Amino acid sequence: MPPLMFRHLAWLVFVSTPLAVAYAQRPHDDEGFVVCLGDDTLAVERYTRSATTLESEIVLRVPAARRVTYTAALDAIGDVRSMELVVTPLLESSLPPRVSHGMLRFRGDTADVQLTVGDSTWALKVPARPGSMPLAAFSHALVEQAILRASHLGLDSVPFDWVGVGAPVAYPTYVTRRKDGAIVVGFFDAPAIATMDSSGRMLALDGTATTAKVEVKRVLAPDLEHFARAFASAEAAHGPVGQLSPRDTAWGQIGPARMMVDYGRPSRRGRVVFGHVVPWGRVWRTGANEATQFTTDTPLAIGGRKIPPGTYSLWTVPRRDGATLILNRRTGQWGTHYERTFDLARIEMEREILAEPLERFTIAIEPGEDGGLLRLSWDSTSYRVPMSVVTQP
Repeated sequence: MPPLMFRHLAWLVFVSTPLAVAYAQRPHDDEGFVVCLGDDTLAVERYTRSATTLESEIVLRVPAARRVTYTAALDAIGDVRSMELVVTPLLESSLPPRVSHGMLRFRGDTADVQLTVGDSTWALKVPARPGSMPLAAFSHALVEQAILRASHLGLDSVPFDWVGVGAPVAYPTYVTRRKDGAIVVGFFDAPAIATMDSSGRMLALDGTATTAKVEVKRVLAPDLEHFARAFASAEAAHGPVGQLSPRDTAWGQIGPARMMVDYGRPSRRGRVVFGHVVPWGRVWRTGANEATQFTTDTPLAIGGRKIPPGTYSLWTVPRRDGATLILNRRTGQWGTHYERTFDLARIEMEREILAEPLERFTIAIEPGEDGGLLRLSWDSTSYRVPMSVVTQP
């Protein structure tokens, strides 16, 4: 997300403190965007754009309460020629941001990036195609700018690179106008769907098919100071958010067999999970961010299939009547990079309905008298499959 950028943009769970979306109705023509994940507000942006300049201010709570401001210089066709970005903590007691100041300038097929990290300044050159765009934490004014540029060029599909300011890596992407008129913006192998008005303003961005899963809405004169106070207060009370889907480890033992599962733990946040956040009938990473890893030091029978000792990536295909568990020989990849050719086994799991919804995705190894269970639980659903130790001849 992808891993570098999306880690930078936020992937970890925080104490849920629902915030009412409050906007000051002031007689200004400035507008912005609010970014939500389920029923949690993650960031609010206010920006102004002229023929030559795009200026934005963002307050966000992920991975910590921060204020981000930037000024981008535009050319005649809407390309960003340069950009300066400043990140400031909303609390004096907060840890300093990983990058406090960044400057980016596009020159031909290269992006020159200068970053201030603590007391040090780093200069980097990032290969990037002409017409590439900067990507800054939760700034959707830049997404709108990429769409406006594509419209100015008069093309149905425009390829370019996102270049991260805080994580200086170029990611190939695109803006495409579908036959039905919808605008599709690429975010690291996944499409986000933009709703535009006749003047070229982005009214909304549906990112639920992307790794980020966020939904973005345009708002009039967002009251950034209201949200800055709310985000700072939440951090003072509960500490910084960190990533939205924290990495966790499930350990278990069945007889002599010791097992471990390393996985990301997303939260429900008021959403219906299976059939919506996690679609029916599609391969799912069984967690969040990097692919889930399963390790056993002893031969196992999982759902009757023999599994040799070793480490595997773990995937599932959820259905209304059950799920298919996949053990795959390839490991260490990002969670969107599933390759069926490396499958070791596909095993059926039973589905149960939980009496109470479970907020955070949980994997458990449960010992029993004749073996044990591998259990995956989230929202109102639990999938399980029996495991036992394979007796050596």
